[in-house]
Amino acid sequence: MEEEIQPIPKKLWTKSYIVMLFSNLFIYLGFYMLVPTLPAYTKLCGGSNFEASLVVSTFSITSLLIRLISGGIMDKLEIKPLLLIGGIILNLTTLSYIWLPVDAIIIVRIIQGIGWGLASTGAAAIFSDIIPKEKRGEGMGYYSLSMIISMALSPMVAIILMNLYSFKNIAFISIALVIVGILFLFQVKTPKKIASTSNSKKIFSPADSFEKRAALPSLLCFLLVITLCGIMSYIMLYGKESNISSIWVYFIGFVAMILITRPFVGRVFDKRGHVIIIIPGSISMIIGLVILSYANSTLLLIISSLFYGLGYGAVQPSLQAWTVNRSPHNRKGAANGTFLSSMDLSYTLGAILLSFVAEHSTYAFMYRFSTIFILLLLVIYLYKIFKNNTKEQKWQL
Repeated sequence: MEEEIQPIPKKLWTKSYIVMLFSNLFIYLGFYMLVPTLPAYTKLCGGSNFEASLVVSTFSITSLLIRLISGGIMDKLEIKPLLLIGGIILNLTTLSYIWLPVDAIIIVRIIQGIGWGLASTGAAAIFSDIIPKEKRGEGMGYYSLSMIISMALSPMVAIILMNLYSFKNIAFISIALVIVGILFLFQVKTPKKIASTSNSKKIFSPADSFEKRAALPSLLCFLLVITLCGIMSYIMLYGKESNISSIWVYFIGFVAMILITRPFVGRVFDKRGHVIIIIPGSISMIIGLVILSYANSTLLLIISSLFYGLGYGAVQPSLQAWTVNRSPHNRKGAANGTFLSSMDLSYTLGAILLSFVAEHSTYAFMYRFSTIFILLLLVIYLYKIFKNNTKEQKWQL
């Protein structure tokens, strides 16, 4: 029997929202177990540095394309089945890595990008559907928090487990975490899709892949994530360069600051808009990156992580909430697909660019160089703010 169509409740902390937070957390925990370990496992299997880089880049490119396509599709079809398919693809491909040779791992990694594109875009679309507009900043903030906790904790745990045991253990743990996330998903109730008369016979077209109202915040997110890519991909190599053996403590400070700031950042966004968050948050990230580039002790490393964590934890979810707010109600899936695709593209291009900079200088200089992208973010953002409508109290475009 078909469920009765109900409006999105005004309350944020519904059962579906809470359960979806846990679902998203476990799926991302499982995914990020592979981020630092799969390239290392590729080298252990006899792969070259180039082949290890292909493990990262092929996945990102496929995920980018799928996110662009799936966002528009999810505006027209039920989301949960697509997310479920994505989770199944993730687990099957992860399981196959245990016995596949290096060449096959690279090929399967392309397929895994399809699964991740469906799963991550599907989760974002569900959150957009179940969060009331009045609570969009706070709701998307906690959604982003579940991702960032996973992004910081899973790599640390995975590296420790990889050193103690083997990649096979990492793969099984990753699969188990994704399964738990999928089980939570079955308890989430989402609004039924209502086909409009103009689109009832139209399933998908290329124009559905991109939401133009999401272009500006997606561009800003692209610039933002380049700096994050430098940290996630090269912080361990920077630790060796700067002789800091406890480089992993950076992630503790990063997560701690996000946990502290994230709850009130969303409420500030809902009440006062994004200007009061994005500008100081961007400045905080610049300070954090500069301190990181001169860090020669654990203390400076922690201080830099606190500044960067404060800024990233404020700016990234604000940009995503702004993306959804700017987009039509029936285009939230495409808006999230556009936004998340900008992150995939940023990771792909950022890893190549920053690696080139570090190779011809130092990792310390690479972090100083990466501040250019935050400065560019600020310039574009301020230009658009003053060009559009500076009379609104909330400064919303």
